[in-house]
Amino acid sequence: MATTATELVETPEMGKAEPEMTMMEDKLTSLPDEILQYILSFLDTKIAVQTSVVCKRLRYLWISLPVLTIDSESFRYYSSFSNFVVSLLARKDVSISICKFLFDISNPIYSSIQMCIDSHDLFEPLVKGVIHHVVDHGVQHLSLHFPRIVDELPQLFYCQSLKTLELREIIILPKTNLDFLTLTTLHLVKCSFILDGEGTLDPFQCCFNLKNLVISDCRIPSRVKIFVISAPQLTNLTVSRIEHSRNVNPNCKIVLTSTKITSFKFVESHILEFSIPALPFIENVDVDAALADDLFGTVRLAKRKFILHLIEMLRAVGGAEIVALSFETIIMLSKFLDVLHCPSPFSRMKVLKVEVPHDSFTIPGEVITFLSSGSAAEVFKVEYLKKHQGRAQGRLNI
Repeated sequence: MATTATELVETPEMGKAEPEMTMMEDKLTSLPDEILQYILSFLDTKIAVQTSVVCKRLRYLWISLPVLTIDSESFRYYSSFSNFVVSLLARKDVSISICKFLFDISNPIYSSIQMCIDSHDLFEPLVKGVIHHVVDHGVQHLSLHFPRIVDELPQLFYCQSLKTLELREIIILPKTNLDFLTLTTLHLVKCSFILDGEGTLDPFQCCFNLKNLVISDCRIPSRVKIFVISAPQLTNLTVSRIEHSRNVNPNCKIVLTSTKITSFKFVESHILEFSIPALPFIENVDVDAALADDLFGTVRLAKRKFILHLIEMLRAVGGAEIVALSFETIIMLSKFLDVLHCPSPFSRMKVLKVEVPHDSFTIPGEVITFLSSGSAAEVFKVEYLKKHQGRAQGRLNI
């Protein structure tokens, strides 16, 4: 017997007049299933299921949705949330592949009886069920937001269908490499790495097909001296929102071993020391770096060391034709003019994009000379971008 929405969630009150409901049903009836499913895919899945009571035309479409978005914040009690997830996965039409599955349980919900149960133990069975469903039913894109350890994470390492994975606030245990063999895109947002002892952390060495990597606001243990990014096919790398003391030891070195990088972004982050090989395919560079004034205060010698790290990083990506630098990065360089007497880091730059706070700002002459003097391009152009029109819109939203 076919499943109805009322078996999964409470039916919303229907306050519409009968003629209005008939008119709505007539309009919906004229649309093909594919269009209706596409529209419903933009809704939270709980709401998408509830729409099945609007008219007969929508009654069973929810079982064939190609996108699932499940958020614990939409539920008052754990029992109703758990029942919804279990029933939905059990009754989903398995002949229709799920292209994208977004599962967010960052907002724990409890009943009075469950308050004493650790949230990991409470939610882990649901996470396990979701991961098994992803593996068994050809899901291509998974977003998992669970601020705990995920015991079943290794089950995804060999999932042949999974191409894009976003992990939020996941705790990655010691000696757990992220061995995602088939992934092409990986986003790590507010994840925490754990390391036994001191030394090197190299979590991506077995991500053989990874092309796009985003590391945003992740916490790297202070005992880590070297953080290695060694995915061999990596072409697009974004490191964002990394701050000293909160995310990473300022003396930690990031070692990038991939030589296929075409796009490199280091944004909204404190300056770190990088070791980067020659990048013959680099095209675009975006750097928005800042000094950790709260750590160094007015200690100019310590700040100068990090400015040198910044210049070495720019030199490593100096083959890029399009370079974006933040206003803060330009200002930092202008305050350490003595380090600008070395050769320019850029050899092929054609366009320099600079985010500026107001129209009257211009790049100091010493800085523009330093940045552009090494370029062999016949035409060199500087573009000034207003903050609300340029980088603020262009930054990655995850």
